[in-house]
Amino acid sequence: MGKKKNLVEVAPVKLPYFHGMRPGKYILGLIVLALLLAVFFILFLPGIVRGGRYVDFHSSLTDVGVLIDGKYLGSSTGGHYFIASGDHEVEYIKNGITVSSGQLEIDHPVFATLFVRRTLDVSIPVPDETEELYRSVYDSTLENLVLYAPVQDYDASYNYPQIYQKYAQDAVALSAGDVSRDFYTLSLFASSQAMADDLEAAASMLTDAGVTFSSADPALVRTLLEGGYRTQTDSVTPSVSSQETPDGFHHYESCTVTMGEGSAMDTLPVTVSVPAFEIAHDYVNEYDYALFIQENPYWAKENTDELIADGVADEYYLAGITPSVQNHSSTPVRNISWYAAQAYCDWLSARTGISYRLPTEAEWYIASLDAADKSYARSLVSVDTDLSSPASVMGGLWEFTSTAYVPLSRAEGLTLSTGEIDFTDVVVKGGSYINSASEVTRESVGVMPRDVTSDYAGFRLARNV
Repeated sequence: MGKKKNLVEVAPVKLPYFHGMRPGKYILGLIVLALLLAVFFILFLPGIVRGGRYVDFHSSLTDVGVLIDGKYLGSSTGGHYFIASGDHEVEYIKNGITVSSGQLEIDHPVFATLFVRRTLDVSIPVPDETEELYRSVYDSTLENLVLYAPVQDYDASYNYPQIYQKYAQDAVALSAGDVSRDFYTLSLFASSQAMADDLEAAASMLTDAGVTFSSADPALVRTLLEGGYRTQTDSVTPSVSSQETPDGFHHYESCTVTMGEGSAMDTLPVTVSVPAFEIAHDYVNEYDYALFIQENPYWAKENTDELIADGVADEYYLAGITPSVQNHSSTPVRNISWYAAQAYCDWLSARTGISYRLPTEAEWYIASLDAADKSYARSLVSVDTDLSSPASVMGGLWEFTSTAYVPLSRAEGLTLSTGEIDFTDVVVKGGSYINSASEVTRESVGVMPRDVTSDYAGFRLARNV
């Protein structure tokens, strides 16, 4: 057993007094102060530094834009926004139209804002005058349908946004009592299963709200997609021959014709009555178009940026082409948009006093029957010495028409003109010199947006009798 060691004596540690206070008291005070500071920094300071509320905007209309003090905040659909304390100017817009405006007062809650979101619910009123707003809803719905109609199948990576149901919600909110014509037109774009389901749901919404409407049958879309549709129309193929006019047009008498074949949505047979008309032997050429540009510099190649900004052409407008009045080029003009072709028709009509226009799909079809014995044009410029029927109807260039591309129109026994319905793509016919003659027939339906240009698309003129 070892020896007991004597430890060195150490003086006890004593906390000093602070201004006469015992250590226990001022330590307790420091703890309390620390707790108070923690409470202040956690529960009060965030609210003092960042005063405001989260605001949920609600509207019976879909996708109303919210502007706070002139700056866009977001959409009313699903929006949960923090707005600083104070008085704010607020404006609600939809499709560029002011729905309502006014003052929005946001108070300054302070306590526990870090943990508790104090939310303010704001209801957006519907204006008393709704006609302008309703028309904008219809137009934007149609524009969206035109964009989504070409897609036949939707999945998680390319979601379909329930366009018809949004239209129905807005129509009900705007107290539209009868939307028969509008909804029927919109229903003609339901070209996929997803769109057919959306159309059916929208029709139920309108029914529940007591709104009068007409619609293509969603079951028709399903039948078409399954290839089970059969037209009940008897086919009519007239005996067609033309008389050549002194100024290079072909004259056709009024007739009834069935164009289309098979069960595909785009080429279903449809029977059309066609009044007497005349159609040009050749395409509008580069020299013709140069004369147009000379009097209409807005359509000059140098003005492409403005044309793009105005939505009437794309960046390839007149690409590779320099129309000149000094060069009498008979080469067909290409890389012009449907809008440009329409502007040319309007200019020539005003210049000559004769009403020129683009041919309808049915008029083009009749001309193609007349030229049925001519071979497929395998080049851009073909020499056609046979003046008894139009040249290069098949092959050469795809030709703009004045017929709107509406997916279900043929199934409904309709053809609609570009003047009857805005924003749609347009039907182009005939194929081009780069297409296979075995793949493109007079029944084939090409589709182009109105502002798009192509090196393989042009136009020829038509006129009424």
